[in-house]
Amino acid sequence: MIKLLDCTTRDGGYCTNWNYSDEYIFDLIKTLNKNNIFYYEIGYRNYYEKENKGSFYYCTPDLIEKFYNKKNNLKIGVMVDTKRFKEKDFSNAKEDYTDFVRIATHPEKIKETLIIAETLYKKNYTVMIQLMDMSNLLQEHYKILEEWKYKNFLKTIYLADTYGIINPDDLEKIYNKIKEIGYKNISFHAHNKKYLALSNSLKAIELGAYSIDITQDGEGINGGNLQYEELINIPENKLLFNELK
Repeated sequence: MIKLLDCTTRDGGYCTNWNYSDEYIFDLIKTLNKNNIFYYEIGYRNYYEKENKGSFYYCTPDLIEKFYNKKNNLKIGVMVDTKRFKEKDFSNAKEDYTDFVRIATHPEKIKETLIIAETLYKKNYTVMIQLMDMSNLLQEHYKILEEWKYKNFLKTIYLADTYGIINPDDLEKIYNKIKEIGYKNISFHAHNKKYLALSNSLKAIELGAYSIDITQDGEGINGGNLQYEELINIPENKLLFNELK
């Protein structure tokens, strides 16, 4: 059964400078639980840039704890960029009130990203990798991914249409390449710059994606993200609605 990951306050934070009230977060958590959303990426873990960003850009353990205790069935996690990762910022999953960490990387940083994934796995985090700028993956990048010995460390590997420029045929080609080199749980993160977030996400679901990203009202950069309401309201002959619920 396909899973949905809500990243409203992480990717949508580009529109709000990562400022959200506690009331908004608690209400969002209730909504996500009500709609059986599986993952909630609450924000970034980024202590690298220390000024002019809201608290959900940093997501300290103290910030997450009060929401974590009310999460019910949700899995709460954060995103970290490979170029901003510092091991000392991640103690272990239990102390951190963080169920999962998604590592975002551009193609040229994949090798470093895989080392980070190993580090976080050993600290008991559920680990995801997000391959940003997916259309610029080269053969050398696929080779690094293929030769990695610890693919089983990952909960999923995400293909991200970072700039909102791909179409469903592009997605299918790249998805199949990632599958061919040994990755089983492949997921997709859309942007809507060319109004293809829904079409691309439906293609990912057709291909057997593990998870799809959504935001409330499609909030996000580069045309926004896939809107939850748009996904669940499409005709049943295009998507088995019950699989998402």
